[in-house]
Amino acid sequence: MKKTEIQKFRIDVISDRTSVLSMLVCRDGTLGRQGSGKLSADGVSVLGASDGSVFNSLIGLLDERIFPHAEVYDHPDKTGVPVVYSVVFLGRDQETAVFEFRFGSETRDVGELLPFFDGFIAQAVALSDNWYAEGKAGVPANV
Repeated sequence: MKKTEIQKFRIDVISDRTSVLSMLVCRDGTLGRQGSGKLSADGVSVLGASDGSVFNSLIGLLDERIFPHAEVYDHPDKTGVPVVYSVVFLGRDQETAVFEFRFGSETRDVGELLPFFDGFIAQAVALSDNWYAEGKAGVPANV
């Protein structure tokens, strides 16, 4: 998959069997988000339009060398709170690249991909924080 082919992506974070973040980010500017990525879970969902800057910024962070490594990584040591990261990229012709990481909050030796996606998810939250806060408050939000 090439970055130019990505039309949208979805990010889901589950912590202690609770959805703490669900995001949909689309090339056309559609943006959806529920949660902050942290416990305690925020159940408010916001869906709307943006100027596409969140999508473009996040796509800019990607290194295409990650895509051949798309798969489920189920770490055998899930020390601490159980955590699942799921990031799914959808291309033009229904092509998908799925990255799923199952680990514990205290798990060590997680390789190189998990820290990359941890930063990617943190950036997605940061880039959409104002939009999400305004949407939860009922203010027309622009990103």
